[in-house]
Amino acid sequence: MLLKHLINPKPSIIIFFIIFCLFFAVSSLIFAELSLIFNHNYLNTNIVFVLAIITPILLSLGLNNIVYENNIIRKENLVIGCVFILISCTFIKAVEVWAATFLLLFMFNFVIKSYQKDLPFSQFYNASFLLGVLTFSFPNLIFLFFLLIISSINYSNFNWRIFTTIFLGISTPYFFYFVFVFLTDKKYTLFNGLDVGPDISLTIHDAHLSKIIWFAVLLFIVIFAFFELFIWLYKKSIKSRRTFMTIIWFFIITVLIAIYSGHQYFYFSFLPLAIIIGNYFVYTKSRLMANSLFFLLLASSFYYRYMIVFNV
Repeated sequence: MLLKHLINPKPSIIIFFIIFCLFFAVSSLIFAELSLIFNHNYLNTNIVFVLAIITPILLSLGLNNIVYENNIIRKENLVIGCVFILISCTFIKAVEVWAATFLLLFMFNFVIKSYQKDLPFSQFYNASFLLGVLTFSFPNLIFLFFLLIISSINYSNFNWRIFTTIFLGISTPYFFYFVFVFLTDKKYTLFNGLDVGPDISLTIHDAHLSKIIWFAVLLFIVIFAFFELFIWLYKKSIKSRRTFMTIIWFFIITVLIAIYSGHQYFYFSFLPLAIIIGNYFVYTKSRLMANSLFFLLLASSFYYRYMIVFNV
C-alpha cells in the first residue's frame, strides 16, 4: 500500500516524492497556458512557475524534518510532507504566503526548541521577532502572540520575563522600521489597523463538484485524525504530548484568524494540520482505512487542482 512506502522511506522513495511534487505542481498545465495560471501582479510568470514547483517541496521537507528531529513523531516518514502538499493544493501562485510560511516554520521550530530549557529566552525572542516580521505582510497573524504565551505555559516556562521577552521580540522589527522612517523621512506605510471581518468566501453552496469532494474527504480525514490523536495522546511521551497540545492550539488559532481574515490565511493552518493528519496515517492500527483515506485525498486533490484551471 502507499503509506508503508512513505514510512521509514528508502532513498528511492525520497526521489519519487520529489518527482511526485513536481508532477503535482505542473498538473494544472495540462490544458492551460503558463501565463494564464501563474500570472502575478509584479513577478514574471516564469519566476512564479519555478517558485510554485520549488517552494512547496522545501516547505513540506522542512516541516517533515522539524517533526522528526524534535521527536514529535518518532518514525521517520514522508507522510507529513506529502499530506501538506495535498491539502495545500488550492494555492497555486501564493508567493507572498509561501514566503511568510517559511518564517512561520522557523517560528514554530523555535517554539518547539524551548521545551525543557531552563532559560528559553533566545527561543522565544527569535520566535516573537519572526512573528513581528510576519505582521508587516499579514497583520492578523499578530494573534499568534497567544500561541507563544500558551506554549510557554504548556512547557512550564511562563513568567514575567518570558512575557517581556515575547513583547520585545515582536516590537523589535517595528522599532527598526520606525527608526528607518524617521531617518529617511519616508511616509509611514504600514497597515492601517486589523482586518477582522468574517470572510464570506468560505461558503461552498455554489462550489464545483471537485471542491466539494476534496473538502468532504479532507473533513472526514480531519475528524479521524483528531479522534485518533485524542485517544492515543496519553500514551505518547511527555514531550510529544505537550508538543501536540501546542500544535492543536496552533491549528485552532490559525483557523480562527483565517475565518476572520481571508482565504490566504488558511495556508498557515495547513502546517499544524499536516502534522495531525500525518500522525494519524503513521500510527493508526487500521491500515486499510488509512490507506483508503490517503488514496481518496490523493485523488481528490489531483482532481481539484486540475479543475482550478477552469476557475472552479
